[in-house]
Amino acid sequence: MPNRYALLAACSLLLSLSGCYIEIEPQTELPVYRPLLMARANLEQAVALVPAQGIHNPGKMYLKGQYAFINERYEGIHIIDNQDPTQPRNIGFLRIPGSLDISMRGNLLYADNAVDLVTLDLSNPTQVRVVSRLRNVFPELAPPEQATIEAGYQPDNRPADAIVVGWQKVNP
Repeated sequence: MPNRYALLAACSLLLSLSGCYIEIEPQTELPVYRPLLMARANLEQAVALVPAQGIHNPGKMYLKGQYAFINERYEGIHIIDNQDPTQPRNIGFLRIPGSLDISMRGNLLYADNAVDLVTLDLSNPTQVRVVSRLRNVFPELAPPEQATIEAGYQPDNRPADAIVVGWQKVNP
């Protein structure tokens, strides 16, 4: 073991005598994000089945019977009738602000609604209904990458009933 330390010390000495140096890249600035906020009352009323829309930012997918449920990150869940896999039909969009994850058991779909856990009955995917809501089960949604939060939107500067349902990049 002492030989390794001697060898390491000798190499360090040679490098310093030879004028060799390592250039360290300057750290780049982290992107700045602003939280998208929603009042709690609006968050709880926002879960609803609305007309189908295009898929733009897909997340997790769940298959159940003839249906595929595709999470649209931070927005909700696309309901796709996949009875004929050669011609899937987008039949509706389940709006769930702040949703990133879904799971199913039987006819019940569990989804995060920002900080809440909502349970939805999908016995009939064209007539979805909210079965239950557990408040504040999850931590606040984090920015999508290492980032800085815009100064005016730090948690202490937000309204008391504001819930983060997504993030908007302020600088490129």
